[in-house]
Amino acid sequence: MQKRNVKTDTACALYESRACAILHQRSCEECPMHQDRGADAEKTAEFVERFQALLPEGGIAPLFESDTCTLCKTEPKGERSAFAIVDFGHSEPKELAKRKLLQKAAVGYMVPLQFACCKKCRSRILLCNYLPMLAPTALTALVLPFVVNPHWFADLRGAASWLPLALVAGAIAIGYAAGKVLQQQLGKRFNREMYFDVLSHPMAKEMRKKGWFPLFGDKQPQPVFTRKRMRYGIGTASSRELNADFAADPTAEPDVTE
Repeated sequence: MQKRNVKTDTACALYESRACAILHQRSCEECPMHQDRGADAEKTAEFVERFQALLPEGGIAPLFESDTCTLCKTEPKGERSAFAIVDFGHSEPKELAKRKLLQKAAVGYMVPLQFACCKKCRSRILLCNYLPMLAPTALTALVLPFVVNPHWFADLRGAASWLPLALVAGAIAIGYAAGKVLQQQLGKRFNREMYFDVLSHPMAKEMRKKGWFPLFGDKQPQPVFTRKRMRYGIGTASSRELNADFAADPTAEPDVTE
């Protein structure tokens, strides 16, 4: 069992408070309140409460707390075997918002949406992600034997010196185009049974209504899959850890959802 994050700085104005639970750092040493001794506790508490207010009602913890897949649309839902993580950003707070590399908008708050995911949904998403690379690879593998064979190569060169290279380039181009078409068709088919595009998930829709946006991939962000969820940092606290009674009781049992 993973140990609870240890809070030892009893002199901190936010010690074992709701703001402390929302920040959800691994230890006091990693908390911004500890690293910046000049930090204003009241402003920090306001910062985290503003963050919490921008989340959908009930928070985002139900996504990773579920024992079944949150990407499945149909019943029965698959058993959770991994987490599909998509990073979201918000333009608030304006005074801290910054634009980073590859980001179209200035970002203040950042939070990971961690969708409990089953093996079937994970394999479907990964298959479609790799199709634009797999298809040209397969087609090129079929063409290469004709190009590298000395007899065929001589005939191709005899017809036109550029023909062998054109065949390989054509195989790559056609394979990529075929992969993209197949990716779109499979995506539409899979979307009948699952939230293939995570932005179509009810939680993601609620986030968008509140001003959140995916940090990478505006149209259809590709999730990162992990066996264990992110357990520390703002936005990673479980429902139990955000409970006021739990936050005030350092002896309470932790939530060890992984």
